[in-house]
Amino acid sequence: MTQVRESPILELRNLVKHFAMRRSLLRRSRDKVRAVDGVSLQIQSGRTTALVGESGCGKSTIARLILQLLQPDSGEVRMSGEVVVGASKEFRRSVQMVFQDPFSSLTPHLTIRSILKEPLTVHKVCLAEEIQDHILDLVSAVGLSADMLNRYPHQLSGGQRQRIGIARAIAVNPKLIVCDEPVSALDVSIRSQIINLLLDIQKSRNLAYLFISHDLDMVAHVSDTVAVMYLGKIVEQAPTETFFAGPRHPYSKALLASALIPDPKRRSENRELVGEMDSGVERETGCSFRTRCPLAIDLCATHEPVLHYSADEHLTACHRIEPV
Repeated sequence: MTQVRESPILELRNLVKHFAMRRSLLRRSRDKVRAVDGVSLQIQSGRTTALVGESGCGKSTIARLILQLLQPDSGEVRMSGEVVVGASKEFRRSVQMVFQDPFSSLTPHLTIRSILKEPLTVHKVCLAEEIQDHILDLVSAVGLSADMLNRYPHQLSGGQRQRIGIARAIAVNPKLIVCDEPVSALDVSIRSQIINLLLDIQKSRNLAYLFISHDLDMVAHVSDTVAVMYLGKIVEQAPTETFFAGPRHPYSKALLASALIPDPKRRSENRELVGEMDSGVERETGCSFRTRCPLAIDLCATHEPVLHYSADEHLTACHRIEPV
């Protein structure tokens, strides 16, 4: 019997976003930086897809494209099968975000009660007489007490502020939450608490997460699928266990080799990167990773590799990896 696969809650189809470089006083620059260059991705309800890669590879640009803070040059963002065109009120309710810096993401002159009340009022989540009960339910869901509600953000710790950020995100009952480095600004001692809170909320509400992170050990703990980005492209994508058991792309192997992962079973063999990172300026041919790749061949300079599939849902964009 053939198993019917659930439709994705979020789907990116060949998403492209290029930025024009700054023009000089004497001439007009035609060069473009390929921030996102043909990215396709799917996220299912109740599942977490982790997006990893070095700074500047395009992860945060993808988050902005999903949230409709930027409009793509081409390609589509689909929510529940429907093409997203602009940020409607319904779309804003469906997609929320947990930010990297919990302090700057909260309005400093509003109390916590007012911060949580605002989305409930704007999106008419409940009747006016039910708002205070909903606020109490929200702070309870993120492990805080009601006496926090009359405080201001500067009166809370970093972990408490991020809990409020999570409460605000789930207040409107979204389908997808974009988590952009949600614990990197927090003290190490409380990171695991926030991560476990996110996982508990995901399970109870069947939420989809896009989890952007540099921490591969954390990614191994929270994600169901890992997608590796390099200069605007996804170069490898696989189920989490499959990825950490045997990354295939040379860049993915180098990432794992450089990560401080305590479990020796998940460490990759050392892969030294040579050369300098490409500028990301628009180029017609070739693999953008070839200048740093220890496995590069002549074909890499003339033909751009595309993602190809294998039987274990492991996608790799590399000429040196044979398609299955």
